[in-house]
Amino acid sequence: MEGSPHLLLVGDGPVVEALQALCEPLGWTTTVSAVQAPVLPDHDAVVVTSHHDDVDGPVIRDALAAGTAYVGAMGSRATQARRREWLLTHGVGEEALENLHAPIGLDIGAQAPGEIALAILAEVVAVRRGAATAVASVSDRGGAIHPDLAPGEAYCPGG
Repeated sequence: MEGSPHLLLVGDGPVVEALQALCEPLGWTTTVSAVQAPVLPDHDAVVVTSHHDDVDGPVIRDALAAGTAYVGAMGSRATQARRREWLLTHGVGEEALENLHAPIGLDIGAQAPGEIALAILAEVVAVRRGAATAVASVSDRGGAIHPDLAPGEAYCPGG
């Protein structure tokens, strides 16, 4: 998978803005949609920051079915569990779900939108370069995503 990737960013808000800003100097192309968007063959990665089942679910389902190289979704463990159930009841099998990076990003302790965007893009690079098993992903860690905060206190800068 050579060349500059084309990322479909689904959602809005500060993390999407930071993703766009970081993709620019990398020479990566982005398409942004705050609503359900079609997954196209030229999308190398689909990054979902939305937390809305009617937006997230169909995009993730379609990206997994299309064999998109990287499919990732932001959200808490509770959001991931709800999203997983939606996907399972809408035709996505367990095997396909193994290709979903959720929660998204490398585990660098990211808190601010720019840091979260950096962690996400680093994971995209790791997957594209075949180094994903050599680095720790947030989805590989058990427990709370923000362990220093009480449940419900984390600010979600996504759409």
